[in-house]
Amino acid sequence: MPRSNPPAATKTSSRAASQPPRTYSTAFVARRLGISIPTVQRWVDAGRLKAWKTPGGHRRIDAASADRLFETHVATGDEEGELPAQGADALSVVIVEDNAEDCEILRLLVGTALPEAQVRVFDSAIQALVAMGQDAPDVVVTDIVMPHMNGVEMLRQLSSQCVVRPRLIVAVSSFGEKRLAELGELPPQVHFVAKPVEPEPFIALLRGAQTGA
Repeated sequence: MPRSNPPAATKTSSRAASQPPRTYSTAFVARRLGISIPTVQRWVDAGRLKAWKTPGGHRRIDAASADRLFETHVATGDEEGELPAQGADALSVVIVEDNAEDCEILRLLVGTALPEAQVRVFDSAIQALVAMGQDAPDVVVTDIVMPHMNGVEMLRQLSSQCVVRPRLIVAVSSFGEKRLAELGELPPQVHFVAKPVEPEPFIALLRGAQTGA
């Protein structure tokens, strides 16, 4: 008897089952949503985005999961992942803090004060300085005592290198005045905030950068 071909539907379903799921890179999702890569990673950890890691250790975002967020958060933008125009009030913020717990506190306070801001987080003053030289932020919040390069030295170099000066620079530390004096004098216009950070004054200070107060 002649061999019968399987129905077309069976072929189609078989091919679909063998195809790997569509995925996006973390960087693509960050660009498309206008957020930082660490924020995408936090959304994955929180279950807001479905993702997994490749054998090489690269994180891949499930396309269907990301597409739902694109529809919610991105009203415009094309298939190439172009970002929609930001509002005039949206600020860019850099947080430099090598202590994970303190960094999370600062990030949450910045998010409360400036919910529409784009936030970049660094645990190294050297890395932050390079990044800010390429893309100057509106607001800088930095710890002072860090390895390799302390916050005072970073801010000095930032003051001399940045063509566009940040609207607000905040230095935070648990060190007393005598210990801080050993590291050197903070550049002019830098606001000092003692750790543990008091939320209400800190939030008010950050909001002042948005209003120009």
